[in-house]
Amino acid sequence: MTLEKLVPTPEQASAIQRIATEPTRAALNASTMGAGKTLKAVEVAKQINAKSVLLIAPLNTRLGWKVTFERQGVDLPFKWISSSKDGKDSLSDWQWGKPGIYFVGVEYFVRIGWNGKDRTKIWTQVADLVLFDEVHRSQNRKSKTHKTLKQVKGGFKLAMSGTPTGNKFDGAWAVTKWLWPTVIENSYWAWVDKWCATEYDHFSPGGKKVSGERRPGAFFNSLPCYVRIESEVEAELQEEQVYVELTREQRKAYNDLEEKMVTWIQERPVVIEFPIALRIRLRQATLGMFSLTDDDVITFDDDCKSSKIDVMFDILEDDFDNEPTLILTDSRKFANVVVNRLRNDGKTAMAWHGEVTGDKREQAKQAFVSGSCKYLVAVISAIAEGVDGLQYGSRNILWLNRSDNRILNEQVIKRIHRRGQDKTVRSVELVAVDTYDSGVLSSQVKKAFEMNRTLKEKDAFTAG
Repeated sequence: MTLEKLVPTPEQASAIQRIATEPTRAALNASTMGAGKTLKAVEVAKQINAKSVLLIAPLNTRLGWKVTFERQGVDLPFKWISSSKDGKDSLSDWQWGKPGIYFVGVEYFVRIGWNGKDRTKIWTQVADLVLFDEVHRSQNRKSKTHKTLKQVKGGFKLAMSGTPTGNKFDGAWAVTKWLWPTVIENSYWAWVDKWCATEYDHFSPGGKKVSGERRPGAFFNSLPCYVRIESEVEAELQEEQVYVELTREQRKAYNDLEEKMVTWIQERPVVIEFPIALRIRLRQATLGMFSLTDDDVITFDDDCKSSKIDVMFDILEDDFDNEPTLILTDSRKFANVVVNRLRNDGKTAMAWHGEVTGDKREQAKQAFVSGSCKYLVAVISAIAEGVDGLQYGSRNILWLNRSDNRILNEQVIKRIHRRGQDKTVRSVELVAVDTYDSGVLSSQVKKAFEMNRTLKEKDAFTAG
């Protein structure tokens, strides 16, 4: 069955025209999720009559992009650049300038475009149009993603992200420097001095770190072509937290893990930093009884004790009335545990994470939207970007734990709370009391942090 062509709204049509006619031939589309970023990009490709398109995007968005290009009547072959034989043939075709839409996942884009200290010339072929979906992935100016992206030239460059600065405002420099290399300040620190609010930090270069925008909105308003359309969401969003007590065994395991963050110096507890990996482990430790691999990675047995799973069943039955629900965690292993527990209870459930292939993800989405699968259990980072249509399958979101990345959490909510949702969206987060879940650290860890802060301030005073 051929899908009916989408007709842009007047607001979308105006944005498409604004982008397609931009004299600098570069644009940043920062429209929020549900506002039609994909549709606008495809229509821009049509308006500029692009014959070769390089599309850099999260791998899980490939099918969605393919369907939209076909749906809007773009008569170009859709090719996937990958490590397979066909994928390598697609790369060769693109390098030779053959017409087509060439999709490449962000990870593979970096992998073959970066070779140790040497940058390859693999992405220097000029395309009519270069699209980078979820461009905030290049926000770190020191990252391989940003350095690889700098190789890419385009007749027209279009970057897309509802959160183009990522977690920090200074991520805007790397994103916009690629789009307008002659407009944006060459020096990152010169750009910071002009556009950013800063504060003293003894451990940052130059003794300062970016704390936000100097004048909110001023930088983006100064760009040659910055487009942002807010999603029209009429449905109400109700959010609540449900507090959960860990079992005695879970509590002991959690406390043992927490102690690992403390280093003792001259009989005083000190935490040099709060490592990202440890924060992730502390959140995951609240999910259920766990064990640690040799690499200190948390893993779960299928039959592990879990206070959160026990409460999950109560909420699904009592609060959500056994309605379809998107269930979220940041642990792939625990997602599989939850799927198995639901199936053992006679419920239909499917997983969505990094080990689920693109075709199977599409099957899972269609099953969820159609109602043949009642529970979609997803890893937050895997489902946060490029997944459309879930709002037609459910209005319920259940968080077993959240990601430390606030942007990802917000993106996941907008998978359900977006245009097309006609019911009140209910989001429930399970929070383990007296844990990192609820912002609580042990007295020993708090003491260690305070000791660490005192030592840093002393060092800064001495240096000054």
